[in-house]
Amino acid sequence: MTGRWLAFPILMVMVAAGHTQALEAQIKLRDLVFTGGVAAEAYRGNLPAVTVPVVDETERAAAAVGEFSARGDVLFLNGSGRSLSLAFDGGIRQFAAAGFELRDYAPREWVGSIDVRYVQVLGDLGVLQVLTRVKGRSVEDRPPMPLFIQPGYRNASGTLSFQTRPIRDVRFDVAVGGEISDYRSLDLTPQLDLLDRRTASLELGAEWGSGESTVRFSGGYRAYWYPEQGSFDPDDPFRRDRAVQAGVQWTLRAPLIVQVGLEGIINRSNSDRPEYDALSLSTLLSAPLPGGFGINLFGVLTGKSYFSATEFARLVPGEEADNASVVYLSLTRALAPNLDGALRVGWTRAETDIGSSYFQRYGATLLFHYRPVGR
Repeated sequence: MTGRWLAFPILMVMVAAGHTQALEAQIKLRDLVFTGGVAAEAYRGNLPAVTVPVVDETERAAAAVGEFSARGDVLFLNGSGRSLSLAFDGGIRQFAAAGFELRDYAPREWVGSIDVRYVQVLGDLGVLQVLTRVKGRSVEDRPPMPLFIQPGYRNASGTLSFQTRPIRDVRFDVAVGGEISDYRSLDLTPQLDLLDRRTASLELGAEWGSGESTVRFSGGYRAYWYPEQGSFDPDDPFRRDRAVQAGVQWTLRAPLIVQVGLEGIINRSNSDRPEYDALSLSTLLSAPLPGGFGINLFGVLTGKSYFSATEFARLVPGEEADNASVVYLSLTRALAPNLDGALRVGWTRAETDIGSSYFQRYGATLLFHYRPVGR
C-alpha cells in the first residue's frame, strides 16, 4: 500500500470542505475535523527487532514529529429505523530522529482508514449493525530500535453484531467478525510476509443498567491463521493461534465520563512460539474544568506472562501493541468557535517483536483541531 493511496481519505475531506453546500443538499456531513500538531518524543531500550532492516547501536533515541490528519463522518441514509454512514480518517507523521550511531533517520508514516456502517432496527427485537473497514499504513525510512514504528500493512475487516432491546434492564449482544492483514514486504525485510494473518472472532456480552451508569460483561473467542508461517509440525504445518478473552467494564456518564475495565486473555498456539496469559486494567476519565478547559485521562496497565520461554523472535506487530501499557493525559480548550487546542503527554511500555524485551516511549504533543463546517 502506497502513501498516495493512504492519503485518499485526506483528499476526500478536502473536496468535502470545498463543496459543503453541495454536500448538504444531498447528504449530511456530520463531522469534519482537520488536525495539525507537533510533538517531542524520547525512546529508551536498545532492543533487537527482526522486522527492521538496520541494526544500529543506541540506548536512547529522540524525535521531533510533525503531523497532519483529517477525519470525517458522512450520513447517507437516516430514517425508517435504519442508517448508512461512512467515516474516513487519514494522516501523515514526519519524524526527525536523532541519537543513533550510523546516521539520523527521517521516517515518514502514512495512515488511512475508511469505515462503512449500516444500522437496522428490527422492531421490538433489537438493533442489527454491519461494519466494514479498510485501513492501511505505509512507512518510509523505518528506523531501528528503540524508535519503534509498526511496519506497513493492509487490513480489511467486517463485523456483524446484534444487540437486544432491554430485558429487565439487561441488553444482550453478540458479534461475529473476520479480518485479513497483509504486511508490506521489502527487499531488506522479506520476513514481513511471515506476519500475514487471518482472523475470525466471536464475542458475547451483557450490559446492565441504563442512563448514567452501566456495567458490561463480555467473553470472546478468536482464531488466528498465519498462511506464510510454519509450525514445525508435519501433521499441522501452518501456525494457528487460539485466544479466549473475558472482561468487565463499568461506565459512568454524568456529570463526568468515567470508564474502568478489567480484561484477561489466554492465548495458545500450535507453533513453537511461546503462549501467554495477559491481564489488563484500563481507565478513562473525561471532565470539564473551570475556564473552558477539559481534561482527559486514558490508561491501560498490562501484565503478561509466557507459558514457556524460547530464545527466538516470536511476536508480530500488533501483538506488542495489544499487550502494551499506555497512559495519556490531555488538557483541551476551545480557542475559537471552530478551533480547539490540546496539550497531551503520554507514556508507553511495549514489547518489540522479541518477547519479554520492552521499550519505553515518552512524548509531549501540541495539537489543534479545526472544524471548517461548524459544530
